Amino acid sequence: MKKANSYFLAGAILAAMVIAAAGGNLIKSVFASNSFGRLPRELRLGSELGIIMPEQLKAKALNGRISSAAFSEKLALVMMLLGATEAADSKELLQNGIIKGSSRSGSISRANALETLARASMFLATKGLISHENAKASNYRDYRIADKYAGAFAWLQTKYVVRGYPDGSLGKNKNLTLREAVFFLHRFYEAASAEMMGRRPAEKLSFIDLPLNHPIMQAIENLTQAGAFDKIILRPSFDGDSFVSAADLTEMLNGIFARAGKDIDEIRIKSIFSEPADSFGRRQHLALALEYILDIFAKDRLAAEKIRYQDVSIEQPEYESLVKLAGCGLKLGYGDGRFAGSESVTWYETVRLFDEVLKYATVPAPSSDTKDRLAVKSDLEALKALLRAKKDKIHQILTQNKK
Repeated sequence: MKKANSYFLAGAILAAMVIAAAGGNLIKSVFASNSFGRLPRELRLGSELGIIMPEQLKAKALNGRISSAAFSEKLALVMMLLGATEAADSKELLQNGIIKGSSRSGSISRANALETLARASMFLATKGLISHENAKASNYRDYRIADKYAGAFAWLQTKYVVRGYPDGSLGKNKNLTLREAVFFLHRFYEAASAEMMGRRPAEKLSFIDLPLNHPIMQAIENLTQAGAFDKIILRPSFDGDSFVSAADLTEMLNGIFARAGKDIDEIRIKSIFSEPADSFGRRQHLALALEYILDIFAKDRLAAEKIRYQDVSIEQPEYESLVKLAGCGLKLGYGDGRFAGSESVTWYETVRLFDEVLKYATVPAPSSDTKDRLAVKSDLEALKALLRAKKDKIHQILTQNKK
């Protein structure tokens, strides 16, 4: 158990650092958002983990069939990141029948794919990393779960890794698509990682896609202490490139005001989100929300600062907000002078700006005396090289059986 946990920690650190290297480590420069944040979280985070390549995030590729060999290779990567084996040695997975070293390049059915995940979860359970206890599996209209997989399927269902169709069927004979494969594999990785982390002594808030010394973690901790997440259900993955919903922005304000013992002005909240929008919060909403915090918690210390945004006029509701934020030394939007108020905002941008405003409006909490060394570029490059080497090793082991 102790040895398996050491593998998991190494895999989790590697996964988190690779994600950080992919784009989450330059938090101060993350202000502009893009369509990547609108992707389903499984595809977005699966891309960051290497389960799917960015160039495959297109409808034609996603809706295409995935071969049995390709699915096996992706699962081997997931199991490595979970620390199920030392280094990239997939022989143990092959010997246990979890993945197949078959030379067949044909497709894999949904039923076969989910049975493979069931075997993978059984493998983790035998190592004491997850538990199949106190769960009961439910059969599908077109698929009866074998007794030997009952506990494993119950775990997959309870953790929402496996989801059938609305009519209660599994679609057992349907060919698995790349999209479905990534959804299943990322949900499996996240569910297993979250359970493993839950068994470790709780020290502070943590996420499976962020190392504890990631630059954004201090801001997250500050917002946690301020109550920003009191009314929000946080997932195991922080998923900083995803867009914040207008509802979550509202609840962040509610949490901060409630923790401070302040009544919130519902009329003002409605005015902040009065502009027509989809379910995501806009940069305009974020600016107005931050202004509300300043007006309540730092009214006596507010200072106006001239602003120069190409796309903001004095008639716009966020103009005064941006003036006040500039007085705090904060500029939103792009480096070329665009505010782009109608754009959706990411969790990275939101957390960073909320943190800066709260530090200006209130006395910041004392920093910890522990001085953990932050990862430098050489560390990240070395880890990326290690991941590539491990993936190549997995591919080599899988293809040996084709000879």
